[in-house]
Order: sequence, then structure tokens, then C-alpha cells
Amino acid sequence: MKTTTQSLATDDAIRNEANRIIAALNHAHYPIDAVMAESIVESLQTIAEALELPVAKTLHIRLIAIRNNIHVNQIQQAA
Repeated sequence: MKTTTQSLATDDAIRNEANRIIAALNHAHYPIDAVMAESIVESLQTIAEALELPVAKTLHIRLIAIRNNIHVNQIQQAA
């Protein structure tokens, strides 16, 4: 897929939503259940893959980590 302004904006929006979920997953006072986080990240990954967005691969890696109870870090903005 050719990168456009719209695809970059969509990529950023999906990345931001995933980061909110990851932050909640790691937040001591407002934790989110890992199953719920997994479900949301999986949905975001499916959307990113369908749109052929660069963030899809990173979401897949984060999803595997969540499923394996590995600490998950925020997703950085692509350079």
C-alpha cells in the first residue's frame, strides 16, 4: 500500500488507542484485565492489517506478549 497522509493518520490513531490499552494494562491503580486488553489489541491489529498499516506488525508482537504474560511497552511512533 502506498503511504498517504490518511494512512499515516489512521496508523497514529490505532497506535494511540493501543498505547492507551497498554497503559491501562500496566497501571497499578486502574488495571485492565489481560483478556480484555488482548481482545482490544487483536481487534486493532485486524483493522491495521486490513488497511495494510505499518503498525500491524508491532501490534502482533504486543499481542503475543500479552498472551504470554510478558510485560508490554508502549508502541513508539515510527521514525
